[in-house]
Amino acid sequence: MKKLTLLGGVFIYLLLGVNTTFAQDADTINAKINKRTLLKKFEADYVLSVSERIALKQSRIAFQYRTKEILDSLDISDKKRKRLIEELKRNPFSEKIQNVIASETKSEDNFED
Repeated sequence: MKKLTLLGGVFIYLLLGVNTTFAQDADTINAKINKRTLLKKFEADYVLSVSERIALKQSRIAFQYRTKEILDSLDISDKKRKRLIEELKRNPFSEKIQNVIASETKSEDNFED
């Protein structure tokens, strides 16, 4: 009885295994890949070229470095500086950062006068 059950289990396992191997060899889905997007197809002027996108990204990174250097040079508390640097990482063009830089540089200009 055990041999018959074991033989039946092996037979069912092989039957299911053969079925899945045939399913893998069945018609494969041929996905069509578009070489250009619809926006580029109809409005090519709106899509920037690769070199322009790279230049913009490099200028954003340079802006972040300059802003971080300015934040490091300001006379503010370390806790506030860390919060502003975290804000800079999240949103490089944050109004909060610009306001702090403007207020600190304005107060330094008043001291010089």
